[in-house]
Formats: sequence, C-alpha cells, structure tokens
Amino acid sequence: MSGPLELEQVKSALERFGTVEQVRSNRIKVKTVPDKVREALFRAQALLACDHLIQISAMDNGLSFELIYHLTGPHRTVLAIAIELPRERPEMPTTSDILPPAGIYERQIYDLFGIVFTGHPNLKRIILSEDWPEGEYPMRKDWKPKPRTKPGSVGEEVK
Repeated sequence: MSGPLELEQVKSALERFGTVEQVRSNRIKVKTVPDKVREALFRAQALLACDHLIQISAMDNGLSFELIYHLTGPHRTVLAIAIELPRERPEMPTTSDILPPAGIYERQIYDLFGIVFTGHPNLKRIILSEDWPEGEYPMRKDWKPKPRTKPGSVGEEVK
C-alpha cells in the first residue's frame, strides 16, 4: 500500500462497524461498540495494512470510559478505533492475542482505571505498587484515596 489511507478506503473496510470520520489529514477515527472491536482490528490489519499498534489510550469522561486503539502501518496514517464502556461494568475482551503489544497497554489500563480485559493471560499490576488497595483506580474521576493507617502503607490512615 503506497501513500496515506484515504477516507473512502477506510469507510469501505470499516463503515459497517460504526461511524468513520477524518480527524486530520493523517488521522481517521472509527467509533464502534466493544463486541465489534476484535473484528474491526482484524479487518484493519488485513484490508488497510494497519500492522502496528501505537498504543491503547483510556479516558474517564465521567459517564463512561473510552478506549481508543491507535494503529498505523506503512501508509503512516493513524487509524483510531474508539469504543465506550459503561462505568458499572467496564469489561472488554483482550486483544493481546491478535495484537501482542496490546497486552502491556491492557495491564496499564486495568491498573489505573480498573477496566477488565477478559481473556488476558496475565492481567496484574504493572504500574501501581503491589500493596495498592484493591478497587482503587487513581485515573478515575471519582477516585478518592482512602486515608492511611500505617506509615508507608498505601491507602491506609496514619494514626
């Protein structure tokens, strides 16, 4: 594939998954739903030569969580596949089996936002300390740290 991806190419390959919009000259965004992400990623790889995962970003917008899978390839266009997850039960099937670098991003997002990536082979802490309190996710807008009880213990009230 030579030259940047064209909006019509991306629409042809991915429009059935949701809305497709040109964000900037070298960036195209596809908004879809969680249960279609894996198929959208497969099609982006096969039909659009998006063979490189740049990152997975996460955002808490107060009402829900948004995940964005940023992909690129030899065309040097950034394709963003975005989804929203409910706050009540933020779960998403892992994509680490189809995009191996996704595994580390999923661990970071789990650690900081509490989004569970079902089927992930090693979903455990990677950024926060091992004694960080369960159920506390510092990147959530509604996070309030619990007081410390012992000096040096995270999340426990100092007396």
